[in-house]
Amino acid sequence: MTNESQIEAHYSHNSLLETILHAIGKEPSQITRNDLAPVDEFHVRGQDVSRELATAAALQPGIRILDAGCGLGGACRMLAAEYGCQVTGIDITSDYIRTAEKLSALTGLQQHTRFVQGSVLALPFADGSFDAVWSQHVQMNIADKKAFYTAINQVLTKGGRFVYYDVLGNDQPVYYPVPWAFDASLSFLITSRQLQALLSATGFIQIQVTNETENGIRSLNALLNRIAQKGLPASGLHLLMGDTALEKLNNLRSNLIEKRVVLESGIYEKAT
Repeated sequence: MTNESQIEAHYSHNSLLETILHAIGKEPSQITRNDLAPVDEFHVRGQDVSRELATAAALQPGIRILDAGCGLGGACRMLAAEYGCQVTGIDITSDYIRTAEKLSALTGLQQHTRFVQGSVLALPFADGSFDAVWSQHVQMNIADKKAFYTAINQVLTKGGRFVYYDVLGNDQPVYYPVPWAFDASLSFLITSRQLQALLSATGFIQIQVTNETENGIRSLNALLNRIAQKGLPASGLHLLMGDTALEKLNNLRSNLIEKRVVLESGIYEKAT
């Protein structure tokens, strides 16, 4: 099995759309983006950090954005609905793409979002197709990071922006399982310093880099405390992580607290 096949298998979920709709407990025609919020963005802090990044990156109405590793398409819908962008999402997991298309249709955003099942290492778009590329909690599963960031650079216009929010390593062993991997075989962590050097070598200019670790710890503390007091909610990221969801979330928190991993966001510009 290839690495990308293993990645798709890790994230695949039978009856994903039906599971989400059942958890929400509404007629499909009545579902809103707010109803989807607990499960829509598969990364620490969800929509809150996405809005912060979109604002910091000064994303303007009408610009073309690619979400590389879009998952269920939650960030795509947020960028379309709240920032007026035209957004394309690509993900290796076919279950995610099918669900993303249906959720965009249910929330009336099918004209402003589109979704493609495919590899972020071989983006099926012409050079200079996008004004910005967006990626959240994706590169941890990608061994060939040079190919990933080169592909992103190629599809950006000159002066286009690359916006990321990711889990990075800290040269220490990691507690597994975590949301992106059951063990080290699917986890390819690099340090912040390595990432910055790689992006610079790929032709990007740094605009800003922010350590998001403490915000992530606070968010996970709040989530896990609520679960301890009230149990798992009907809808949430645990629907995407299966029976080991709590173990994965607790391990992620421990990894962050012990500085085994860090959370980082960044905004880079393609050199003109």
